[in-house]
Amino acid sequence: MMDNRLERIDPEKATDEQQKVISRLGEGRGRIPTPFNIWLHNPQLAEGMEIIGTHVDRSPVLSEAETEVAILSTAVFWNAPYVIVNHRRHALKAGVPDAVVAAIIEKRRPESVGGRFGAVCEAVGDILAGGAIDDARFARYETELGRAVIAELLITVGYFTSVSLAMTLHALEPKS
Repeated sequence: MMDNRLERIDPEKATDEQQKVISRLGEGRGRIPTPFNIWLHNPQLAEGMEIIGTHVDRSPVLSEAETEVAILSTAVFWNAPYVIVNHRRHALKAGVPDAVVAAIIEKRRPESVGGRFGAVCEAVGDILAGGAIDDARFARYETELGRAVIAELLITVGYFTSVSLAMTLHALEPKS
């Protein structure tokens, strides 16, 4: 295997299109997140991913803990060690209970989690399971979470599916 599959974009040598995205990343995130070193090779793609990623990073409808449940669950689903290690730490820092983090890491659904947070955990599990969700369950999610939260969970899982696959394809090792 190649020692380093990730070919970082040097901001000093970036094209005008790449510079535009790098500038927006600086405004929205203050840095170039690692996946963008992959996506910046296709600046139009990177531009769209920047919009989605910055939105997910500052979700107006999910708490930080809810977002981290969706991210960590997605990373575990895709067996993405780099993302798992980073977002396990973020989840704990955001206040996700140890038992919930442990369940996600062990590929189990968290137990005895109630309220909106519990509904988010269940909805993320159902989204990642990929099967059809019956009408009663969907109605419960719609009532407990609302359609804006359902949409936000879908985009978070989708975005972090791409992040997880990118980090794994490029064989990035997690930072301890």
